Amino acid sequence: MNRTSRPLPDYELYGEPEGSGFPDTLHIEHLSVRSGPRRWRIARHRHPSLHQLFWIERGGGALIGEDGETTLAASSFLNMPAGVAHGFRFLPGSTGTVLTLPVAVFEPIRARIDPQGELLGVRIGRARTAPPELEALLAEQQGSRANRGEALAALATLTFVWALRLLAAEPQAGPEAGAGSAAVRLAARFQALVDAHYREWHALAPYAAALAVTTPHLTRACRQALGRPASAVLRERQMLEARRLLAYTQGSVADVAYWLGFADPGHFSRVFTAAAGLSPRAFRKEFTYDAA
Repeated sequence: MNRTSRPLPDYELYGEPEGSGFPDTLHIEHLSVRSGPRRWRIARHRHPSLHQLFWIERGGGALIGEDGETTLAASSFLNMPAGVAHGFRFLPGSTGTVLTLPVAVFEPIRARIDPQGELLGVRIGRARTAPPELEALLAEQQGSRANRGEALAALATLTFVWALRLLAAEPQAGPEAGAGSAAVRLAARFQALVDAHYREWHALAPYAAALAVTTPHLTRACRQALGRPASAVLRERQMLEARRLLAYTQGSVADVAYWLGFADPGHFSRVFTAAAGLSPRAFRKEFTYDAA
């Protein structure tokens, strides 16, 4: 098998396998956390369920995208949609911040502030200074104050508004520009519907009908834009919520199953075990132990 034909790895956060869980509103960390230990090189990969915004404060490097390499300068930001293959070659010692949101959190934000879909494509912009919300996001993520999730989502919204205003003031050029393909747009609309209806719509037919496409067309679009079929997108959203409920609530496994729309708790347990590699009870026990 040659180099170009090798399947790209799918991750949650870089280095953490897809499906390993993302039980939080968002994640934010300094650029050096994952790049520094890897000699400032990040191999090409995808995040099927995560949207990211990179702020490059000092240094820079190159984005290794789907259409070649693009320079990343200091005082720039990069909007990276879910499902897009990318890697990096940073200059040693580069500084910056990486903001990561699950699509289930990002898409409702984007739908409100970005109806034209600018954030559905890879976009690079310039700014004199970082958005002030980044420091607040770092502090809020590390804390446990009341309404933490709402505060994180609000700060993230302001950060993406900041990015959109800068992109509007200085239109993007180059091969990575654009609001994304038709497949990316359809996949994003599908993900938004999944987020709204995953508890009651367990089959693809009602989603396809709501989007005015056929089920095979929807599956093809998700494969093209996200690297996996529509059925996997739906199941991953259900299992993401299952992990959150098991991690952060005291309801029984049966309660979780019924809340997610499963008529049979035993069927839910089998589905969860296949997706997570642990039974619901084992997942809850391990998560509680790790968090202690």
